[in-house]
Amino acid sequence: MRQAGVMLIIKDGLILSISRRNDKTKFGLPGGKLEPNELPVQAAIRETLEETGVTVKMCTEIFKREEITLDGEVFFTYCFYAFSWSGNPKDSEEGVVT
Repeated sequence: MRQAGVMLIIKDGLILSISRRNDKTKFGLPGGKLEPNELPVQAAIRETLEETGVTVKMCTEIFKREEITLDGEVFFTYCFYAFSWSGNPKDSEEGVVT
């Protein structure tokens, strides 16, 4: 089973998003796959910092999505909503931040 955590951050009605590494025209929420022994919330917080420079201080899980990949593997994506964070978003090697 594969798992990922993503973070939803909204400020002034705008959603923090980051472009895909290989396609700067496609955007999504910051986040990524879990490292060994990492919880989904930890992955979402870590990836948000790595990808955008924003430090999430407090968040809550808002939904979990279950998918079956083309090869039949179960894939869970956990989405968290950040209600406390610090820092100014900046581009990274992962992509362009909007």
